[in-house]
Amino acid sequence: MKKKNEKRRITALATALILLAVSITGCGAGNTKEAENQTGEVQETQAGQGTQMEEKDSVTVGIAWPSLGTQAWSAMADYLRWYVEEYNEKNDVQVKLVETTAGDDAAAQETQIRDLLNQDVDVVVSGAIDTTAIWSSITETHDAGKKFISFCRRLTPGGETADSTVGPDTYDTAYVSVDAAIKKMIADGIPAEEIQVIRVQGDLKDQNAMRYGEGCEAAVKDNGASIVADIESNWSVETVMNKLAPTLQANGKANLIFTPNEDLMLGVQSVLEGKDLWIKSGEKDHMYLAAAGGCEIGLELLQDGYLDATGYENLPEVSRKTVDNAVALALGEEPGDYFVESEAITQDNVQELLDENYFWVYDYVEKSK
Repeated sequence: MKKKNEKRRITALATALILLAVSITGCGAGNTKEAENQTGEVQETQAGQGTQMEEKDSVTVGIAWPSLGTQAWSAMADYLRWYVEEYNEKNDVQVKLVETTAGDDAAAQETQIRDLLNQDVDVVVSGAIDTTAIWSSITETHDAGKKFISFCRRLTPGGETADSTVGPDTYDTAYVSVDAAIKKMIADGIPAEEIQVIRVQGDLKDQNAMRYGEGCEAAVKDNGASIVADIESNWSVETVMNKLAPTLQANGKANLIFTPNEDLMLGVQSVLEGKDLWIKSGEKDHMYLAAAGGCEIGLELLQDGYLDATGYENLPEVSRKTVDNAVALALGEEPGDYFVESEAITQDNVQELLDENYFWVYDYVEKSK
């Protein structure tokens, strides 16, 4: 049975207007919530694994969330907490979580990380709002003799480096999605040299956004297609809505649009509906679409027949591995980086995977009730 009918569908334009101010990486809409305690909430839990290189019976992890206002970030925060709770019953090393959220304000995040260090946390975990400005906070963390994990964000090269980076491989996410969409187009009889791609980008100061763009470009090149236009969206649905119409007008033969998350696809939908081009796959004049994330918006658009492919990111695995690496660092180990590979979800495999309860997003909706 399709999951999409579990709640009333709303129009793309209405949903897009709700999302205009949301700044994210990855997937996002639905179940929006911002942390009520902006100055940090302590949760005592337990974690620990491997050889204890340092004698510790507790580890304090300070988490500087960028924002918890999207489904993706709320889910990652909750899955991290739930995972720590599981360890509470299984391990000797206790973990305290001290959490803050900055409302996507880089200056506020810097202050909050300093406050976490003043609370003598062992490890700072941060989803950097500005992947260059965060260098100063990493330096402060190291100067305090503490460890730093970059959560879900690759940092800008050339500055102070994190002790570990954990997140989805956004290059891979974009690559598998665009590759699947182009291969579908070729199977539908469109020659590769006639495939013209409009690439929507996130914030070009964001290394994750850059990696999405690079993955898209590599898939296009490997398949013999071409990118004819770029739209820098700054993760704004409104920007996509404002820029896509003239871009389509200037590139009349464009036949594939890629967005680096599925929220931005709502802006695409609004524009295409206005041009009578919001057409299902297999029907005349269908505009091929590829995205990234694997959240509710993307899965519903796949089931409805409009989205051709998305790159699925296993966000609960990102949260679990972050806890593992934080404990390892606090115990004196060097766990290194960990990037979760993605896979293509298409109209051909989405229903089978739904039947297997494969997607974290529906598990999250149930657990959050």
